[in-house]
Amino acid sequence: MTHSKGYAGSILRVNLSDGSNNKVPTEDYEDLFLGGRGIAAKIYWDEVPPRIDAFDPENRLIFITGPVAGVPGFAGSRWQVCGKSPIQNRFSYCNLGGSWGAQLKFAGYDGLVVYGKADRLVYLLVDGDRVEIREATHLTGMGAISCRERLKEELGRAFRVVTVGTAGESRVVFASLVADNDSTGSSGLGAVMGSKNLKAIAVKGTRRKVDVDDVEKARKLRERLRLELKSRFAFDQIILPSLLSPDRMKKD
Repeated sequence: MTHSKGYAGSILRVNLSDGSNNKVPTEDYEDLFLGGRGIAAKIYWDEVPPRIDAFDPENRLIFITGPVAGVPGFAGSRWQVCGKSPIQNRFSYCNLGGSWGAQLKFAGYDGLVVYGKADRLVYLLVDGDRVEIREATHLTGMGAISCRERLKEELGRAFRVVTVGTAGESRVVFASLVADNDSTGSSGLGAVMGSKNLKAIAVKGTRRKVDVDDVEKARKLRERLRLELKSRFAFDQIILPSLLSPDRMKKD
């Protein structure tokens, strides 16, 4: 199986209803759709019936990375979760940071598509080629951060975990997902995760880098971006406004 630089080469698919999983090649999508969100939109378009409810088992919960995820710099910590939102009742996404997305790619997967519904509360373990659906009834009612730390104690600190808290379990429509580094994402997709009886996903990679096409050119671009972000223009136009409240900005 061949794939472009920047990609791991596979998308993992997990059916919570029957416990099965399989891999599909990323090359089916990578040259046709822009980045992780573009791939996720195509998967959603092909697989999610237009009139189903967001909590229907046929809804897809798509955890996806782009070609720069896992690459130092270039927003390499960013990844997305996509699916039908219970808030808008249409395709939506949330964008998260931290190292979960990079670890998914290091495990050999550009994305993870979850569908179906478990008959009890479970969590998903992804450790390279080892993919397991595990009982999670002992995590019932735990807050997202407490659940994350509990799984890290059980599995090892090297695992990266994304989880939902009691709001997700209860299908509160604005429930968030929480990942490592306390990165959060909403669009109500935490409620979709809870509707599938999926409490958490723990991921650990077996590799530590992403292949890029031109290492030296990537290094130079990363340095250029670093210097630009340190510039006075970046501070005045990007960083400072993000730190000020709207009222403060009006006064100034």
